[in-house]
Amino acid sequence: MKPKIKTPSFLPSVFTSGNLFCGVLAILEAFNGNYYRGAWLIILAGFFDSIDGMVARLTHHYSRFGAELDSLSDVVSFVLAPMILIYPLALKNLGLWGSLTAFAFVVAGAIRLARFNANIKSLTEKEIFHGLPTPAAGGVVASFLLFSNAVAYDLSLIRFIPLVIILLSFLMVSDIEYPPIPKMADRSFKSYLIYGGFMLAILGIIKNPNLTLFPILTGYILFGMMRRIYKSSHMEKLKNKRRRKIADS
Repeated sequence: MKPKIKTPSFLPSVFTSGNLFCGVLAILEAFNGNYYRGAWLIILAGFFDSIDGMVARLTHHYSRFGAELDSLSDVVSFVLAPMILIYPLALKNLGLWGSLTAFAFVVAGAIRLARFNANIKSLTEKEIFHGLPTPAAGGVVASFLLFSNAVAYDLSLIRFIPLVIILLSFLMVSDIEYPPIPKMADRSFKSYLIYGGFMLAILGIIKNPNLTLFPILTGYILFGMMRRIYKSSHMEKLKNKRRRKIADS
């Protein structure tokens, strides 16, 4: 019998710290006017954020401390850093309204993470997300900057970012459901379709990340919204069907 390889209990926190490190660097780059480098650091922070939970489950080193550290890192990397990055480019010229828009995003992200921590039931299994996850929201802001530069070259599309930020703020505090990545052990047909989509997305990101990251994240956001509309419509049809049965009886 082969001996089990022991892994250090702090290993997941190393990746979480990588997330926080990228977020801090993104803020510093924004202060230095290196906005595109800052945007890429936020994207890299998202990579570390997706890895730390996976490492925790594979090594069976998950704890309440790790969950809290992850949320605090997310506040920096996906809530505060995107606003510091985008404020001088698209919000500063709006005066008070620009400041309120940035504040709305930050407070919505903080509420989203606090609600997640308060309602978390299991440290080992990721349940459905209620409200848009902050990594997706911060990733949209960062990828929008990269997408705008790749498409227009003069950042003319950046004028739409205040509307995007308001929408993201609403989605983070909403109860719209967003699914986590399914487990690799799940061998359902639905999971295979999702992983096939992930592979295509990864290929697109490798080929031209500036053009593909924003549409991919936008697709994830629209998926949750369309799913909510479908469920609401389906529930309304069931209620009407029950009313008709009661009326006929």
